[in-house]
Parts: sequence; structure tokens; C-alpha cells
Amino acid sequence: MDKYIIGIAVILVALIGVVVALSNSTDSQMKDTTTSSLQWGTDLDQAMQEAKNTDKNIFVDFYADWCSYCGEMDEVTYTDPQVVEKLTQNYVLVKINVDDNPDLSSQYQAYSLPTMVILDSDGNEINRIIGYQTPEQLLDQI
Repeated sequence: MDKYIIGIAVILVALIGVVVALSNSTDSQMKDTTTSSLQWGTDLDQAMQEAKNTDKNIFVDFYADWCSYCGEMDEVTYTDPQVVEKLTQNYVLVKINVDDNPDLSSQYQAYSLPTMVILDSDGNEINRIIGYQTPEQLLDQI
């Protein structure tokens, strides 16, 4: 009888583990789809060329994987429908990881994260936004 109860307990624990794993997988898939509304490039030179071709400015988001406010910008601000619409219509979008691109982040003095810099097609700074921005705050500045 004890072996029977232990066997059932092992099966239940395994099933709970599977359910939790599937739940986490579904959550991350949902997050991926919500942030995929914006198409971010990673090459600033390519973005400058695209900006010249499309007569748009460039919106550069300097971030780091370890930056919690950067992640919150991705999950909250950059998924807001009004923010998505305004950024998509008016800017070529670029995300620059400061850890992978220290020279570029130094060039644009992105020392506090997140830092968003709006550039013209020649790379000249038009505006700088530092720190976490709610959708409303960002909309007021772009």
C-alpha cells in the first residue's frame, strides 16, 4: 500500500512539473508576440541609410539585458498601441545593447539606462530621453 501511495505522489509531482513548464513556456511566447509589434534593428549605420531613404528620424534605445527598467519599457511602454503606432510611423527603430556595443554607447553618451536618443539620418542628436518612461510620458516626448 505504501508503494502505491508513493507511486501516485511521484506521478502527481511529475504532472505538476509539466503543467508549470508548459505555463512558463506559454507566458514567454505571449511576451514575445506582444513585443514583436515593433521591428527593431540592431545596426545604426543601416538605420541611418533607411532613415535617408524613408525621410524618417531614428529612435535609438540603448539598453542592457540586466537593466530592469529596460525590460519594463519592452513589456509596458513599447507594447502600448499608441506608442507602437507613433514609433512605427515616424521613426526607424534601433536597439543597441550597451554591453555588446560599448564604443557606440560612449559615442552617444548612453551612461544611464534606459537612454533613448532621437537622431536625424546623419546621426545628429535631436532629442534625448533618459530613464523609464510610461507610455504617456514617452508619447509626450516623441
